[in-house]
Amino acid sequence: AGRVVTRFPPEPSGYLHIGHSKAVLLNDYYARRYKGRLIVRFDDTNPSKEKEEYQISIIEDLAKLGVKPDLVTFTSDYFKAITKYAEFMIREGLAYMDDTPQETMKEERMERKDSKHRGQSPEDAMKLFKIMCTGSEEGSVWCLRAKINMQSVNGTMRDPVLFRQNLEPHHRSGTTYKAYPTYDLACPVVDSLEGVTHALRTTEYNDRDEQYQWILKALSLRRVRIHAFSRVNFNYTVMSKRKLAWFVEEGRVTGWDDPRFPTVRGVVRRGLHMDALRSFMYGQGASRNVVNMEWSKFWAENKKEIDKTAKRFMAVDKEDNVKLTITNAPSVESNTFLTTACHPKDPSMGKRVVRLANQVLLETLDTEGMTVGEDFVLVRWGVMKLTKVEDGCLEAHFVPDGDFKAAKRKLSWIADVPINTPCLLTEFDNLVTKAKLEEDDKFDDHLNPNTIAETEVIGDAGLKSLQLHDVIQLERRGFFRVDRPYLGPEKPLILFMVPDGKTRSMGGLSGKLAHR
Repeated sequence: AGRVVTRFPPEPSGYLHIGHSKAVLLNDYYARRYKGRLIVRFDDTNPSKEKEEYQISIIEDLAKLGVKPDLVTFTSDYFKAITKYAEFMIREGLAYMDDTPQETMKEERMERKDSKHRGQSPEDAMKLFKIMCTGSEEGSVWCLRAKINMQSVNGTMRDPVLFRQNLEPHHRSGTTYKAYPTYDLACPVVDSLEGVTHALRTTEYNDRDEQYQWILKALSLRRVRIHAFSRVNFNYTVMSKRKLAWFVEEGRVTGWDDPRFPTVRGVVRRGLHMDALRSFMYGQGASRNVVNMEWSKFWAENKKEIDKTAKRFMAVDKEDNVKLTITNAPSVESNTFLTTACHPKDPSMGKRVVRLANQVLLETLDTEGMTVGEDFVLVRWGVMKLTKVEDGCLEAHFVPDGDFKAAKRKLSWIADVPINTPCLLTEFDNLVTKAKLEEDDKFDDHLNPNTIAETEVIGDAGLKSLQLHDVIQLERRGFFRVDRPYLGPEKPLILFMVPDGKTRSMGGLSGKLAHR
């Protein structure tokens, strides 16, 4: 205990997604459990893809995840040291310079065929390495390759590229460097230099583990223990940063925080509770079994958390409703209220007031098939007996001592009064229609044309007090997160539906899109 050092090395070339959250939470968990340290290291070795915007967003998202690294570092801080190690490999005959075209190099590696430069002398290799690092046009065709084993059954051991020229300005070091180490070289070197004891990597890196250890041994660097775990894959979900960027650039989504995105800020905007995310990811553990998860399991875990604190309110569809007159109820002018619990399972959350009136609105769907003489319940109020059905309007009588259990229909409702809150409910669906996109799938063929739907509803007055990010339950509709508080009649409350892991809504009011 106390000697464990883990690291999370994100590349600042995109926003953190749900898959990254598993990696960082596992690294953080082991560092805390063994009273060690967590290093967050930005793997900024490719200036063509990296932006400071992404770096800032990653720091912000780590805070959302509740992760506080003991140290934040940058691979770019070690460029000088990594260059020295590359030169050491050249002098020792463990690396050579190669100008073989990329496609030809790929074919030669597949065919286990040596490069024509593999027998190059250390002196020639060093000269060419220096030329490459100057940023000259002559050096642009050269790259540095490790001299390992072109006959290896492990493709990553067939002389991987360690250094290549890149004249793009780096977002931190500017134009100081003209050539940069690849991840394959930088990662083991910096892991060892920073004192990392346990490198947690997803199983997709399994073939590279042998290469990782070869580099450490070749450079006489301290050994690092590698532990593999499976990455998180979700059905009907795009995780590729390149493909997610396409959605943003093409205007298919509102940005990297779009609630349809699997980014950390996307799922948070959808209504994710961080305790649920941690619980879900810890439940996956460091297993190596690669599985495609269903979002329903994820959101079911989330429901356990948000249900604890979600205050209850009611709302009725603005367009699709039926007016009910209750003959013995208080008039609108009497300004009558009743009090009810904010949360039926937690009295400590206090009470809220609900407006009563002799004119109320019901969901049209709820009134289908109602007959005169039928008893039904208006939730939080009491039992009503239907006395008239005429021209799409209903009339009923309040029964103070009515039998709640005997009444089959339990209906949400809203008093038809001016102080009600206009709300816009927003539902979302998957961006793609295929559960698992394969590498050779044509991406455009599987785009979902209907991924967002809005419904205007009339909610009770208490909804006006909600703040940004509050999560509530609209009774019989489901859970919702406040994306914009109520700002006035022309700027209604905007609520995003939070999936609860079920295929149908809790009270039959299913909405316009698939309930997921």
